[in-house]
Amino acid sequence: MSGGDQILEKIGQLSYFDNRALYYLCNETPPKTLALAFLKMDEKISGSMLGVLDLKRRKFVHELMALQKDASDEEKQAAANGLLLIADGLISRNLIEKRGQFFYGSSRD
Repeated sequence: MSGGDQILEKIGQLSYFDNRALYYLCNETPPKTLALAFLKMDEKISGSMLGVLDLKRRKFVHELMALQKDASDEEKQAAANGLLLIADGLISRNLIEKRGQFFYGSSRD
């Protein structure tokens, strides 16, 4: 990935991430950004992402979602775009690899 080449173009592409890739993405993303993005994205994708969080962080993100539910669509869209940029960064660092249309978290061992 060079310069401004973005691998992910739509938030829906996160549905092609395996659990390890989602785990890396969730742990690299600030909780406030996650919460706002979850309010914008498909419930199945956000549910999968919440499922990979540890209990304490999941509870915190749920609280933030409740507090931010009235945020503007622009704020929610900005958070979703930020999530895609973070995912692209993880791909460029080879923590997540793309194979075909699917994305897999690399093993850190």
